[in-house]
Amino acid sequence: MIASAGWFRRAPTRLVLLALVLALSVVPWAHTASAQQHPSTTTAGLETIQIRPNVHVIFGAGGNVTVHAGEDGLIVVDSGSTEKAGALLEAIKAISSRPIRMVVNTSADLDHVGGNAIVGGAGIGLSPDPFGDGNHATVLAHENVLRRLSGLGSNGAESSFPTKMLPNDTFTSRYRSMYVNDDAVQVIRQTGAHSDSDVMVLFRKADVIATGDIIDLRQFPVIDPAKGGSIQGEIEALNRLLTEFIVANMPLVLKPGRTLVVPGHGYISDYGEVVEYRDMVTVVRDTIQELIDKGLTLEQVKAANPTKGYRGRYGSDQGDWTTDRFVEAVYNGLSRKP
Repeated sequence: MIASAGWFRRAPTRLVLLALVLALSVVPWAHTASAQQHPSTTTAGLETIQIRPNVHVIFGAGGNVTVHAGEDGLIVVDSGSTEKAGALLEAIKAISSRPIRMVVNTSADLDHVGGNAIVGGAGIGLSPDPFGDGNHATVLAHENVLRRLSGLGSNGAESSFPTKMLPNDTFTSRYRSMYVNDDAVQVIRQTGAHSDSDVMVLFRKADVIATGDIIDLRQFPVIDPAKGGSIQGEIEALNRLLTEFIVANMPLVLKPGRTLVVPGHGYISDYGEVVEYRDMVTVVRDTIQELIDKGLTLEQVKAANPTKGYRGRYGSDQGDWTTDRFVEAVYNGLSRKP
C-alpha cells in the first residue's frame, strides 16, 4: 500500500515528464508539417508555397523552383521545363512585381533550365549591359551547364537551343558569393554527384538551401554517369550539406526556424530528413560494395535486392529512373577501376 500510494503521489510528475518528452519528440515533424502547411496559392496551374517571409517555392513547373524576393528584385533558382515556362513566369509575377534579376541553374537537366529564355528574358541582369540587345536576367550556372547545352562539351556541334536559353554567367570556383536582397547568397559547386554540373544555392539570412537534384525525395537519387555523376560524389555532397552548411546554421536539431531544404523534386525538408536520405544512400552503397567484394555480377546484385528496406519508399519499377537503373549506376561506379 505504501509503495502504491507513493507511485500515485509521483504520478503527476511522471506524467508531466512523459508529456514533455512526447512534445519534444514531435517537434521536428510538427515544424516540418507547419512549414509545408503555409497557405498555398495556385497560379496558372502551379502551386506556390511561402516557406519564409521572402522565400517561395513553386511546384509543378518541372523541378522545384525557389524564388527569393527583396528590394533588389527576384532571385530564381531553376527555371523549370520549356513547356511550363509561361505558367512559371505567371506564378513568379504573382509573388512580386519586382524584376527578375538572376536565374541560377542547379544542373543542365531540361526540367531545370528549360525556362531560361522566357523567365530570364522577362528580367534585368544584376549588372545590366548598356550595349546589350535588350534586357535579360543574369543566368548563372556552373560552366558545364553551358558546355552541355551548347554541345561544346561533347562534339562541338552548334546548340539546338536559342542563345537566350544558355547561361550568360558561369563559374568553376568552389563558391560564387554575392549580397542581394539584404541576404548573403552562396552558389556552391558540388559537381560529380547527380551530374558534373551540380550546384546548390544557400540563402544564409533566410536559412534556406536549394539543392537541385542532389536530393530527390520522390526516389533514389538520379546518378547519371554519362554526365559525370557518381555514387561517391552523391554521398560527398550529402555529407557536405549536413556538416558544412546546415549544421553551421542550426546547432540544435530542435532549434525553431531551422534550415529548410528545397530538393530538386519532392516536398520541403529539413536536417532530419536529409540525414535519413544520406543514411539510405550510404547503406545501399555499402551493401552493393560488399556484394561486389564477394564477386557477384550485376544481375546477381540486382537479384540480391540491395535496396531492401528502402524500395517501398524510394523505389520504382516504372518511369525514367527505376530501382534497377539506380542499382546499376551504383554497381558500375563502384566496380570501375581507378
